[in-house]
Amino acid sequence: MKRRSQRRRVQTPGLLSRMVGAVCGRAQRLITAGPSLPLVLATYPRQNSWLAVEFSNSLRFTFPALTDDVKRGYRDALARVPSVIVAELRLANVCSCLGHHHPEVTHSPLTKSLQADTGGAIGEIDLAVRSIREWNPLPLAGLAAAGNERLRDSFEEVRFHAALLTVFLHELEHMAYPERPEDEIRRRSNRFFVDAVGELLGVQFGLASERSAQLLVEQPHFA
Repeated sequence: MKRRSQRRRVQTPGLLSRMVGAVCGRAQRLITAGPSLPLVLATYPRQNSWLAVEFSNSLRFTFPALTDDVKRGYRDALARVPSVIVAELRLANVCSCLGHHHPEVTHSPLTKSLQADTGGAIGEIDLAVRSIREWNPLPLAGLAAAGNERLRDSFEEVRFHAALLTVFLHELEHMAYPERPEDEIRRRSNRFFVDAVGELLGVQFGLASERSAQLLVEQPHFA
């Protein structure tokens, strides 16, 4: 997923990313988030374990907190992807994309090894977690929470975890339907993100879902 609409390209880890991984090593975390989502093996640089913590929180807590109405748009895609997904967590991508799904020919040695050992299909994506945290499609201006530091921090946590979840689902839809154009998948991402944050704001800040969603729609979202 790019910050702005551009032609998608298959991406592989950059030289710097590979060098850091070789020196510091990578760790893995297995994330189970219930029957609606695939089993996810997150890999991340050992010195940046927070990447896996935040990603795990978005899958294990944010996704289940959403109603079926919000999640319905991804039901078909989730039914088509492999039951195991390897998610390579990065700070950023050189291309500035927030994430990619990886065609099988570009799979990492870890994914290829797991697929050979299990005999089943395994999907692979990458997520630029720090870039997703810094990306701000819904600025605080115009939200009642903006003037309260405690509420501001809570809003940023909601927004960050919803954004992580949105990019994850966006890449899974590309994996499930590789023939679908980026614009169609992006429209679903836009709607999901707005609805998810609106619903979560309604729970955490005591706002009516309709009002919080209205506030969000008034803000610029995915470019």
